[in-house]
Amino acid sequence: MKSMWICLCMLVVLVSCKDTTADSKPPQKEEAPPPSKEEQEEESLAEFYKPRVSYEGDTLLSYIPQDSVKAFFTRYGKRNPETKVRMSTKYGDIDMELFTETPIYRASFIYLIKNGYFDETVVYRTVPRFIVQAGHSDNKITAEKRTSAGNYKLEPNFLPNVKHAYGTLSSAKQWEDNPEDWHNPFDFFISLRATDHLDGEHTIFGRVTSGMEVAEKISQVETDTAEWPLIDVYIKMSVLE
Repeated sequence: MKSMWICLCMLVVLVSCKDTTADSKPPQKEEAPPPSKEEQEEESLAEFYKPRVSYEGDTLLSYIPQDSVKAFFTRYGKRNPETKVRMSTKYGDIDMELFTETPIYRASFIYLIKNGYFDETVVYRTVPRFIVQAGHSDNKITAEKRTSAGNYKLEPNFLPNVKHAYGTLSSAKQWEDNPEDWHNPFDFFISLRATDHLDGEHTIFGRVTSGMEVAEKISQVETDTAEWPLIDVYIKMSVLE
């Protein structure tokens, strides 16, 4: 009888230990859901558009195939909706507002500013009572940045009833051997007067909101025969809002 009682006690202990062990197992972690198709596409695009780096270690721009320009900047524009920018020079600041009616131009300009393209560029053409043109330089890094981006171009986007006038911001372009009428996103100019002959030729994508006196000062600097200032006027672009 005693031995039977001992066996029953041992059995109870064993069952209790088994139950305790089973109850003490750590809870199973829920597996994260697989990434959605959209998330997979975004990850792939992020890798594809990853900025290049030069041999000297300078950060360049992402390569943007010409046939992907519209799609890339449509997507980029939705995530970067800013319209206010500033051009800083040794003569002062020029504030500009970008038009939402030219969305690809606006997004491209914001993209180039945020990725530091303009940091080593200068005002490279000045004509009193006509234009102040900037966004280029003879520095190697400028050419490398353009090349790294594929030297992409933008289709013209002429806004009805928007004419070149004092303070308009326009995109430059190559006039010869340019049957598609591509515009150059890297170069821009500020008009110092109404210029009817440029209407329908250059896309106007913004306007100066303050600092035209600075543009006037820059337009008066001494230049060479190609209208390039003899002393470099470096610019620094920044996004305000």
